Amino acid sequence: MIITSKNNPKIKRFRSFKDRVPSKEKEYFCIEGTHLLEELIKSELTPSELIATEEWISKNQKIIEKLDTSLISIVSREALTSSITTKSPDGVATLVKTSEIKQFNYQKNNNFVLVLDRVQDPGNLGNLFRMALAGGVDGILLGGGANPLNQKVLRASCGSLFHLPYKRIEGEEEMVIEKLMSSLTNFSKKGFQIILTTGPSQDPNISLKPYWELDWLRPTVLVLGNEGGGIHKKIKEAFHERVTIPHNELVESLNVACVAVPLLLERKRVTLTTIPKNKSD
Repeated sequence: MIITSKNNPKIKRFRSFKDRVPSKEKEYFCIEGTHLLEELIKSELTPSELIATEEWISKNQKIIEKLDTSLISIVSREALTSSITTKSPDGVATLVKTSEIKQFNYQKNNNFVLVLDRVQDPGNLGNLFRMALAGGVDGILLGGGANPLNQKVLRASCGSLFHLPYKRIEGEEEMVIEKLMSSLTNFSKKGFQIILTTGPSQDPNISLKPYWELDWLRPTVLVLGNEGGGIHKKIKEAFHERVTIPHNELVESLNVACVAVPLLLERKRVTLTTIPKNKSD
């Protein structure tokens, strides 16, 4: 049976995720489109419920074979369009339990962690997840900021969010910074270098390294700051090693997602091109 009514309970349930997730649905999030579903399956996460058009099902049998078909409801294109944020959907939407998402918990073999201090823009956050996965980050620690399960974040991440463990610190800003400081201190005690990113400085008391001079082979926590104010003052007062991307001084600052590109890929380049020392040397 094809669901055509926009008032059908399943359609209404998906629609409830369009703006603000209702409290009774906090255990779930919604993904829209084929690509995100494919990435979800690749990362071995399990859909909880799926709605799709007949046309989509007929064109995507390889995906269907990997799913529990009892979770699938066939809907009309009009009903689907009314229930999700995508203006021209490709035919499918999925609900997933938030508990399926990989949680970042420090492991002894972790040696590269990305910390995002109150990054607010969903597009930036999604792109940062994508770059972090490309750069070989072991996990991401989010100090507040945008909700990573926001539709805009999910789309900008191109599904990389499903592959990369993360932990989000929630609450009022003061509490978020306090917990972030505690986590950074713990990483420092474990032998990680805590690297803060910053733009060019006129203060002679602040020592800056261009990013290519950093010892990227050491266990590293790289901290990127908020779009408006950068890294919080308390973090800058506690940790003093800074790295910068030299650029034309007419440009006051770079977009946080742009900053991540050369830093993360430089670290990847170093790890790929460094010849390990022979233990007998």
